[in-house]
Amino acid sequence: MASLVTGKMFYKIGEVAEVAGVKTSVLRFWESEFPFLKPVKSNSGQRLYSMNEVELVLQVKHLLYDEKYTIEGVKKRMKAKGKVILSESPPSNTLPKDYREVLKTVQNDLLALRELL
Repeated sequence: MASLVTGKMFYKIGEVAEVAGVKTSVLRFWESEFPFLKPVKSNSGQRLYSMNEVELVLQVKHLLYDEKYTIEGVKKRMKAKGKVILSESPPSNTLPKDYREVLKTVQNDLLALRELL
């Protein structure tokens, strides 16, 4: 599994598919099934995923492939958790170690920013 270049605000569908280890067609299908996966589109129509959406993609993949949830089960789980499962850490084998550290730093920065608001 590849890792994303850190510091970018948006990632193309091909980059997200490579990191998640799924085909781009799977990501497009998930977009149609999960309302919380709505990447913005560039002027040329290219899907652009935020880091939050990349995390959601990885969580959906974990629930579907590792935890063996159905599509409906993932929908219920995500709805029950308030759209995002960010409070739970993905399993350690889902993300490379350096990627997890970057995400943890970003999460801490966002929490600090929220405290300021």
